[in-house]
Amino acid sequence: MDIRAIATFDLQSEQYARFRPQYPEALFNWLGGLVPSRQRAWDCATGTGQAALQLSRLFERVDACDINHSQLQVAEVASNIVYQECAAEQAGYGESVFDLVTVAQALHWFDLPRFWSQVARALKPGGIFAAWGYERFHVSAEVDDAMRFFHAVIEPFWSSSNQLLWNGYRDVGMPFPALDAPSCQILMDWNLEQLLGYLHTWSASKLCMQSLGKPVLNDARLRLARAWGDPAIVRRVRMPLHIIAGRKPG
Repeated sequence: MDIRAIATFDLQSEQYARFRPQYPEALFNWLGGLVPSRQRAWDCATGTGQAALQLSRLFERVDACDINHSQLQVAEVASNIVYQECAAEQAGYGESVFDLVTVAQALHWFDLPRFWSQVARALKPGGIFAAWGYERFHVSAEVDDAMRFFHAVIEPFWSSSNQLLWNGYRDVGMPFPALDAPSCQILMDWNLEQLLGYLHTWSASKLCMQSLGKPVLNDARLRLARAWGDPAIVRRVRMPLHIIAGRKPG
């Protein structure tokens, strides 16, 4: 994982817990219908446990790991979620343990050859691997146009790893036969504060402000505010998901 990105995740753990969008229930219902049983799931790079919490409503036990201590400190709590502080590539679970392995918004950060080895060992025969992520969002023509300026300011600070996500995870070399994934999107109803809070959880936003100072994004924020209108107005934010999934043979 990009060391600069780890540092920015440390700085924004509470922001992640507060502002990161929730994944659609339809995604988890689809996954729940694919697995051989609902005994145990593993959520990799769980962050503040958003996906783990949703999985905990479907599975008897959810194991969730993350390399970032500060994110785990503010992670979602449920009686059947077991958190572990470690990299997904070093989790060390046993053989044929999990019915489902998931990665939400993080697969592009992994050392993929080492990770695939872990997943292939830990999944049960017939078990499911699934990963998903989101990037651009849509609000309105005016807000979307203002976001182009925000993207332009932070563009030099994106890690090259993000290209895997932007390509829809097509190039990650998943070692299992692929399954057809549904078309899903995240729908959030946000005011301007919530939108800006979300934008500040981006690793590129944090690195941009660390390198050039917090005022560097002031103009971009003002453009967004003008496009938004009354800050208290709640607008529908749409985030299409990139989803890949595969089943372990057996």
